[in-house]
Amino acid sequence: MVIQHLLRQARQYELDGAWVAVAATFAALASAQPSDHRFLVNQANALWLADLPDAARECYARALRISPDCPVSKRGLASCLRDLNQFEAAVALHQELEAVLLPGSPDRLANLWAHSQVLVGLQRFAEAFACMALRRPWMEGVLHPTGDPLVPQLTLVSEQGFGDTLQFVRFLEPLVSLRHAAGLSGGLQLLVEASMVELLREGLAWLQEPPQVRPKPQQLPADSLSLLDLPHALGQQDVAPNGPHGGYLVSPLWTSEGPGLHPEVTASGAWLVGLVTAAGRPLVDPFCLREYQKRTLPELIIWRLVRELQRHESVVVDLQFGDEATRHHGLGLNLQDPGVSLEGFAATARVVAQLDLVITVDTAMAHLVGAMGRPCWVLLPWSADPRWLREGSLCPWYPNSRLFRQPRTGDWHGAVDQLLECFSSTCVVAAKAP
Repeated sequence: MVIQHLLRQARQYELDGAWVAVAATFAALASAQPSDHRFLVNQANALWLADLPDAARECYARALRISPDCPVSKRGLASCLRDLNQFEAAVALHQELEAVLLPGSPDRLANLWAHSQVLVGLQRFAEAFACMALRRPWMEGVLHPTGDPLVPQLTLVSEQGFGDTLQFVRFLEPLVSLRHAAGLSGGLQLLVEASMVELLREGLAWLQEPPQVRPKPQQLPADSLSLLDLPHALGQQDVAPNGPHGGYLVSPLWTSEGPGLHPEVTASGAWLVGLVTAAGRPLVDPFCLREYQKRTLPELIIWRLVRELQRHESVVVDLQFGDEATRHHGLGLNLQDPGVSLEGFAATARVVAQLDLVITVDTAMAHLVGAMGRPCWVLLPWSADPRWLREGSLCPWYPNSRLFRQPRTGDWHGAVDQLLECFSSTCVVAAKAP
């Protein structure tokens, strides 16, 4: 009876998102049933969702001492090691798991994806792309995706989030070149979310034979190839080179006159700095909520950052999207309206093209600005997504982007200190001519 009561209590805490309380409940269960490793695993899972990877790591290790072959414990431990920037140790665990998990099992497929992300962080790109391509078909109904980029009719489909799509469309340029060299004309289709169609139609028009970009239907063609599997199909050993002007999404339409910032703003001679301070807010998914909380700036940090940027006589343009835009209004910050709705990515690109710099947290905006080859400064948590690597101010994906990392977990002041010092010494010194 006591165990059932504690399990119901843990479930209620879980529904409330109270992960430390969930961990405490499973800790009580683990004490009551010290031979059952599953309670320790659930305690560790809750601690990881509370963004406490050090504490979670210890719980997973205790669970493994009871049940050394538990795949959930090993994969959880690998996630903690990744969050602690111990990528090599995480890779070793993923390799150990790959050798024992059943082919096609959910555990093995989840492990392949997690393994691929850590390999990206180590810049072992060919291995990472191979792991991505080995995981399960990613949408229901796509049972046998082709890996041949030279079929006459090739359909690519977006996968994961907007940022992943913007990051991986870079591989369209080597794909188009390969198909052209093979004598294939046309036959290339790219299916993406509706809000990205106009952006990619315009931004990829410079390619020798751009794809037909269409909204992704509910039922996908059975022979589709995930955009994330494309680099492996092409045999890519690293990230593809950038296109014109350092970017691979480039369009003259984005720099021509049209809706956007008021001419008086663009002609003022002040530095025009776009700002995004929050990742997209998820509704229910605990993992996405954890990522949102890690990547989103607290209000105190936003206030300080904006006031310092404005003190240097820059115009801060509000690029925040979604519900989190209300935070900027609530703080009473005097931010410049972008002049257009940011619902569509093409409209956002037109605004970005008018700016001198975009400052953003790790969200789709970082990938859009990077893909356009525009200057972008990205504020990152200490344990950032592996795609940004684990240290350094530069990354191989976007040469015109600069990374500002928390020096320790949760220290946004330290990351903003670095950014403001750089802003003061770089942007203000190179003052714009009126």
